[in-house]
Amino acid sequence: MYNELLADVIEDREIKTATKQYPQNVRTYCLGNKIVGISTYWKNGFHPYSLSFAAYLSPNFSAAELERVYLQIVADLTKKAQQEDCQALITYDYAPQLLFNFLAQDDGFNLIRKTVEPKMSLQSAMEGLTPIKKSNLKAITLHQVQLDSEMREKIAQISFSDYQRNHLANPVAEIPLTEWDNMVFADQLEDAPLALISMNQIEAYCFSFEDNPKELTLGWMGAGDLSRLMELQQILLLWANKNFQVLSGEFDSTDQLSMKTYQQYAFELCPVYETYLKRL
Repeated sequence: MYNELLADVIEDREIKTATKQYPQNVRTYCLGNKIVGISTYWKNGFHPYSLSFAAYLSPNFSAAELERVYLQIVADLTKKAQQEDCQALITYDYAPQLLFNFLAQDDGFNLIRKTVEPKMSLQSAMEGLTPIKKSNLKAITLHQVQLDSEMREKIAQISFSDYQRNHLANPVAEIPLTEWDNMVFADQLEDAPLALISMNQIEAYCFSFEDNPKELTLGWMGAGDLSRLMELQQILLLWANKNFQVLSGEFDSTDQLSMKTYQQYAFELCPVYETYLKRL
């Protein structure tokens, strides 16, 4: 029914992905017998206080017609959010934003986060490193952490606290630490340097994954001091240099250490994923 409306929308746009994933929540908006807009929504169990949605407006109508349909879509989504006891509406897409999200920025939807997932050759990353003077800190791996339940709990607690602090605009659900533990350690490379410790205290941590073959992906990270994180990441890259060819990561603008890491390396240009939120 709405395939023609989205025919010219590229596949990685959120509206294309969301309508396929949540077809049961799709709603179309018409003027006469022509479809002007479409929306769908979903709940994120990990961020339950906002209703996630994607919406699209055809540009082939007048400004007055588009505004009328835009307001109706927002009104319907607001009603649904209130029914779900949500405190905000939240939407995401790659920049530049399509028409609906462009209009939304003049209607109380504020940009709360930018995310990039860049890549570069690991060799280039290694060549661009400025050697850091090694400290007396000890690097430990997941394999070692699994033998020390107290250390594993410390890393889980610190990383969860950091995640909460970096997502204040769209708060995290109140979950037991064991649930976070199961998620955060799930795909961590067992033999990769995971944390720097001193006298059993965590000075820095950086989770790493192999999302694709021969590709080292940097994930959640944190430290009391940036230099400690840089030291850990150099140790991690030196470890990875034998078996990996590509360095990648997910970096959020709400996480200062994550962005410092992004700026540290000459990553290739990549799309910017933007998150907009409107409080109800």
